Amino acid sequence: MNSPTLRSLRKKVRELRWNMDFLSWTQLTITLAFFIVFMVVPLLSVVHTALTDLSGNLSAVWFDLIFKDPFFFSDPITPLFTSQFITVIGDTLYITGIDCGVFFNSIYVALSTTILSTILGTGIAYIMARYRFWGKTVFQTAMIIPLLSSPFIGAIGIKRMIGRLGVLNLLFHDTLHILPYRIVLDGLAAVIFVQVLHFFALVYVNAYTAFVNIDPSLEEQAENLGSGGFHLFRTITFPLALPGIQAGAILTFILSIEDLGTPIVFHSSAQATKLLTYQVFNKIFAPTGDIDPLAPALSLLLLIIAMVGFLLIRKYVSLRQYAMLSKGGTWHPRLFQATAKQTYLFYAFMIVVLAFALIPHTGVFLLSIAKTWRTTILPTEVTLDNYGVLTSDPAIGGSVYNSLSYSVLATIIMVILGTSAAYIIARKKIPGRDALDVLVTLPVAIPGIVIAIGYFTTFLKTPLSPLINPVPLLVMSYAIRKMPFTIRSAFAGLQQTHEALEEASRNLGASPATTFFRITIPLILINILAGGMLSYVYSMSEVSTSLILGGVQPESAPLTWKMQDILWQVAAGPFSAAVLGVLLMVVQIVIITVVNRVLKQRVSIITGL
Repeated sequence: MNSPTLRSLRKKVRELRWNMDFLSWTQLTITLAFFIVFMVVPLLSVVHTALTDLSGNLSAVWFDLIFKDPFFFSDPITPLFTSQFITVIGDTLYITGIDCGVFFNSIYVALSTTILSTILGTGIAYIMARYRFWGKTVFQTAMIIPLLSSPFIGAIGIKRMIGRLGVLNLLFHDTLHILPYRIVLDGLAAVIFVQVLHFFALVYVNAYTAFVNIDPSLEEQAENLGSGGFHLFRTITFPLALPGIQAGAILTFILSIEDLGTPIVFHSSAQATKLLTYQVFNKIFAPTGDIDPLAPALSLLLLIIAMVGFLLIRKYVSLRQYAMLSKGGTWHPRLFQATAKQTYLFYAFMIVVLAFALIPHTGVFLLSIAKTWRTTILPTEVTLDNYGVLTSDPAIGGSVYNSLSYSVLATIIMVILGTSAAYIIARKKIPGRDALDVLVTLPVAIPGIVIAIGYFTTFLKTPLSPLINPVPLLVMSYAIRKMPFTIRSAFAGLQQTHEALEEASRNLGASPATTFFRITIPLILINILAGGMLSYVYSMSEVSTSLILGGVQPESAPLTWKMQDILWQVAAGPFSAAVLGVLLMVVQIVIITVVNRVLKQRVSIITGL
């Protein structure tokens, strides 16, 4: 070992000894152990299982089967020019997707959703950030409503609203005679439609904050040099806002490609099931009862797509410089008074967007209060008796209780470990701090279905086997998946709290542990509680891990698994599922409203970035 290397090592050791105490070492050890056991090892297990044959030898046999099967892997180019995705049958116009096989379908859906959501969300964000007009506050609030449900819940409502005999066709074709055909979205087109209506709001909240945080002097200087209009937007405004837009696009791509709920709702369409998430869900168990090796192989492909998309988007932005060099202090964002013509155009645009964006929520609510609803625009009979299933049906009541209790346990873990991780990242200047930051925020980029498959391949033959008792792993999966919300919230609180307060406590003789529990925690308690509340509500609405792990033992299944189960019932299924959807939306509305009012940090808290 040469002397420079030795000196560098000694320096790092001194840094560790200076910054780390018993409490910090305990926090770091437990946090690392938790993420290694319940995230890193399961992911490695998925990789190992996918790359070994039935004899345990290293092999690519499963990928060979996948790539040679046109069902999974087919020509991605030819169908773009030869497929007929618009078909007219009688008085109905059917719009479907372009079938390129499971692998490319997943990429196609994720890219389409990301592109459309980014265009829509960025456009709305720019209008909100740059123009002043009457009613703007109402529209700003309404644009966040799509986030108050999951695509799974939204798909339940949308399917009833846009079907051949759905509300929109009955209104615009049968009653008003505006449309020459009934329009039916089916297959991948329906999946994309549902996802865009939900995820454009993610791009909106991120892009809006990015636009209002732009130093106005930079745009003013460009105008003084003769720039203006679209050229100003293209060369100055958009590049400066791109990091925020990027954050929304990354989340949209990942959440789109991991979405399992929407394909399940539209499973009656064969094309809608030709997505990686649905195929993993459908192939978990072989006829023998063992794990089907194709499921880990497909999960690995899903993970690779998500990670490549995540890294490519970040790489694209990192290649360009968008730093703003300006004087210290705060500024007011540029606001222009909209002309009458602009105002009318804004109203028309956003009313149309909201009309479509609220279709899922409207459909779910109407289904929840409908006694009968078949071929009419509105339910022919309205009743609140549907809500009685929450108490009268032991299975549904039990699933609600399960979700509440599992989410509470997961939130306790998230608060303890999330606060510890945030404290080490924010306060301890130690080697590997950036790597720890990446590790604890990585769940944002990992599809939940991959984590669930990893738990089966890792713990199937251990006392933690999900076949014996899925509850512990359900709780751990919630904690892993949703912890970034708690970490980012606690980290924001630590950034806003000056270290001098903790140093004063230490100078007066308090131990590191006393300082942490009696000074640091009380100062950031609001942030911790807010992050924990948001982690709690998103744990309750978790779909992929709940469906896979919860379905092993129905009596232990959480709420979202029960929604999927009763949705397929012929009679009261959709109505009871809608009741559970409304319950989840109400919980989300209350908690997200409280969190935003307390922290005033809508974007960072909702997105976790």
